Amino acid sequence: MARTSESARPMIRDHVIRWSECDLYGHVNHTAYLTLFEDLRVAHWQALTGAALAPDRPGPVVAQIEVRYLRGARFNDAVVLTCRTISFRRSSYVQDYALLLDGAPCCTARAVCVVTRQDSGEKVPLTEAWRAALEAQGAVAA
Repeated sequence: MARTSESARPMIRDHVIRWSECDLYGHVNHTAYLTLFEDLRVAHWQALTGAALAPDRPGPVVAQIEVRYLRGARFNDAVVLTCRTISFRRSSYVQDYALLLDGAPCCTARAVCVVTRQDSGEKVPLTEAWRAALEAQGAVAA
């Protein structure tokens, strides 16, 4: 379950690394990090908009993502996943993610998300309410 906070990282989720997220050596597979960060992105969007993702509603699409692998996490590690939006434009925003083990990052990522209509791919401007909510979380208009 994701929780929100007014800290520097408004979306926080506790997680225990599952075997299915690991390679054969018990290390977290690089694709698992992206899936865990995706879960945070969806939870953040739903908290921001008050609505579930659905084909007939605007939602975020990742246009670009950069990942840094800093140290390994392993099977059964209790980790903390964090997400925060750092900036936004007319129809896009930039989010930072981190997977922390004992308070230190194992993996960080930065994604550019574009809000689109899922049926047409058309870009959708962020509403004033969404922009205000992002600013309240510390994001800045770019």
